[in-house]
Amino acid sequence: MVKILLATLLGTLVYFLFGGLIFEGILGQYMSENTTKVEGFRKDEANSSTLMLVISCTAYALLLSLFFGQWSAVYVFKEGALKGAMIGMLIAVMTNAYWYSSTHFFNSIKPLVADVLAAGVTVGVMGGVIAAFFGYWQR
Repeated sequence: MVKILLATLLGTLVYFLFGGLIFEGILGQYMSENTTKVEGFRKDEANSSTLMLVISCTAYALLLSLFFGQWSAVYVFKEGALKGAMIGMLIAVMTNAYWYSSTHFFNSIKPLVADVLAAGVTVGVMGGVIAAFFGYWQR
């Protein structure tokens, strides 16, 4: 159980930092320009909750930590990155397809695809780091 908790902590840190760089830094302006502005929908920085963002990142990291460390023995960065990317992209497709089908949030399919690809990259990196941690733990 300790290794799952440590992998989750490491994965949370990686996803929080790398995800922030990708989603807010690199894609932030593009997504802002290509999604619908609904008054009050998105909180400004002063009113957003960093704690809830960390909880979200932790839940994702725990999902991969349980999957890789408890259920499927993924202990190599490359395998963790590939499986993490697949999981991240599937979750993003599930979520974004729902939003696209039922709201006017995305102005076109392009930002949806950009978000899915970004999820593949960010969750892939997190998955790779978690898997490598498990591989190191096994030594």
